Formats: sequence, C-alpha cells, structure tokens
Amino acid sequence: MGGEHSTARRDRILAAAEREFATHGLSGARVDRIAARAGVNKQLLFHYFGSKAGLHHAAIVAVLDRAQIRASAHGQPAERLRQLVGELQDVTAGSPALLTMMADANSAGVTDNSARAVDEWYARAIGSVRQILVDGQRSGHFRDDLDAAPIAELVVSASLGTVVPARSAEPSGSSKSRDQLRDTLVRLVVDYCAWR
Repeated sequence: MGGEHSTARRDRILAAAEREFATHGLSGARVDRIAARAGVNKQLLFHYFGSKAGLHHAAIVAVLDRAQIRASAHGQPAERLRQLVGELQDVTAGSPALLTMMADANSAGVTDNSARAVDEWYARAIGSVRQILVDGQRSGHFRDDLDAAPIAELVVSASLGTVVPARSAEPSGSSKSRDQLRDTLVRLVVDYCAWR
C-alpha cells in the first residue's frame, strides 16, 4: 500500500514539474509552486529527486518516454513519411511540455544527462525519417543524388513546429489544421525528392 501511495505522489510531482518547467523553463521554475501544485512539501520533492535539476531531468525523461514514435517499415515511402510526420505532430500536441523542455535542454543549469536525453530523442526521430528517405532512394521512388540527413532534420523540425500554428489558428479543433500542415509538408518533401 505504501509503495502505491509513494508512486502516486511521485507521479503528481512529475506532472506538476512538467507544467512548471514547460511554462517557466528551468531557471524560472519554482520548487515551491511545484510542491504546492502536487500537494506535497518541498522536502518530499527533494527526497524523490535530489534537486531542482534532478526533478527537471526526471520530467524531461518522462516527457520523452511518452513521445516515442514508431516508424513503419512497410508501405510506400510517401505514406510512411505521412504516418511518421503525423506521429511527430501527435506526440507534440499530446505533450505541450515537449517543445519547451527540448528548447530548454541546452540552458544553463540543465544537466548533461538531460541534454543528452533530448539529443538522443531528436536523433532517433531524424534517423527514422532518414531511413524512410533512404528506403525510398533504394526502391527508386526518390532521387539517388539526395543527402537524406539534412532533409530528415528539416522534416522533424517542421513536423514539431506544425503544432504551434495549429494551436493558435484553431484552438478548439487543431487536428484539421495539423492534418493540412502534415499533408503539405509531405507533398513538399516527396516532390523535392522525386525524380525530375
């Protein structure tokens, strides 16, 4: 029973920390606000996470763990790319803290482990897109004179960024706007990569 209660408290602290760090970044976040929102005292927070930086790291890891994407190895490259861009948009829309915490990962005071976790997540996302592009080159769908790496990085960055305008354009139903942005991004990439 005590373990379940302890896990629930830890989860409440992490949820409160994600909101606080997403809103204020590491430097502007306040441990007392996190503790108050989680309904615990600051000492318990430090007991679980050791420090504000330790809590920040745990929050980043929790956000990134929920933001896993799975690139399909089957199907036409354009459809696989469309699916992956949609997944990137979904994880970003589903976790408002993701973009803020990724941007904050190289700020002063952020642990090397936190920055490394963000870099590894980003590299995996780029690698997934790159693999689709390379597979498209091998199958003859895409030009073989392309450097897939910078295109993949552009696709990931644009995919994550499409959630921001979608939120501001249609706050009550942003999925339609995200779908339009996703389809436009995929068309641009496929057109650029196609044989001319």
